[in-house]
Amino acid sequence: MTPSPQDPWALLDAARRVLVVHAHPDDETLSTGPLIADLTARGVHVELVTATRGEEGEVVPGAIAEDDDRPLDEVRAAEIDGATRALGLAARHLLGTAPALAAGAAPRRYRDSGMQWIREGLAGPSDTAGEDSLTRRPLETEVADLLALIASTGPDLIVSYDDEGTYGHPDHVRTHHLARAASAESSVPMLEISEHGAVRELPGTAAAVTAALRCYRTQLTVVSADDAGVLVRHVGGQDQLVPFSAGLRTATTDARP
Repeated sequence: MTPSPQDPWALLDAARRVLVVHAHPDDETLSTGPLIADLTARGVHVELVTATRGEEGEVVPGAIAEDDDRPLDEVRAAEIDGATRALGLAARHLLGTAPALAAGAAPRRYRDSGMQWIREGLAGPSDTAGEDSLTRRPLETEVADLLALIASTGPDLIVSYDDEGTYGHPDHVRTHHLARAASAESSVPMLEISEHGAVRELPGTAAAVTAALRCYRTQLTVVSADDAGVLVRHVGGQDQLVPFSAGLRTATTDARP
C-alpha cells in the first residue's frame, strides 16, 4: 500500500534512502539528530548535505587550544565528522563540492551568512553577509547543485527545515527554500522538521545523540542528559533541550519562495 502523502511518518517508514539537507555543521544533530539516529539504527541509508561550513559561528571560550591555528571551518569540519560517525550517517557532502555540484560547474563555496538576534528566540539576517554567502548567491545555482546530489544519491525522501527555519536563521530559511525547490524539480518528496508536525518519540536514540552533541565543543556545552533529552548551552548562553523525538510534516509542492 502506498502511504498517504499527508502522513509524514508513513512516508519515512517506507523510505530506504534519505537525504538530510542542512545549513551548518551541528544543525543536523540539533534539529534532526534523534531522527537520523533512529533511521540509521533501523538500517536506512542516510546521507547529509550541509550548505555552508559555519565560518561565522562564535566559539565557546577555551574550546580551541591556543596553539591550534586551523581556521574555524576546519575545526568545525572535524566536529561534524565526529557527529556523522556518532549518528551512523552513510556519507556527508558539502553543497558546491562534487557530487553536490552541477555538471560542468567549477567547485563553489557557499559561505555562512551569519545572523543577528531580532528578539529572544528569533534570528534575522546579518548586516555583514557577503556576496558569496548562502543567502546572497542565486537560488537557481544552489538548486542545481542540490539536484546533482539527488541524481547521484537517489533518495526516496528529502528532510530539511520548515519555512520558519527553526529559529529564523537566514541560512536555515534559505535552505528550506532550496530543499523545497529541489524536491519539486526532482519529484522526490520532502518532509519538514517542525514543532507543528506529527511528533514521534525516539527514546532509543539517546546515546547516539548525546555523543554527537559532545562533538561540537566550539558551539555548545552539554549540560545534562536525562529521559527528556539533552540540555545544551549554546555559545551565546542560550539553553536548549534537544528531545529524543521529532516532529514531521509533509512539505507543500510550491517550489519557490
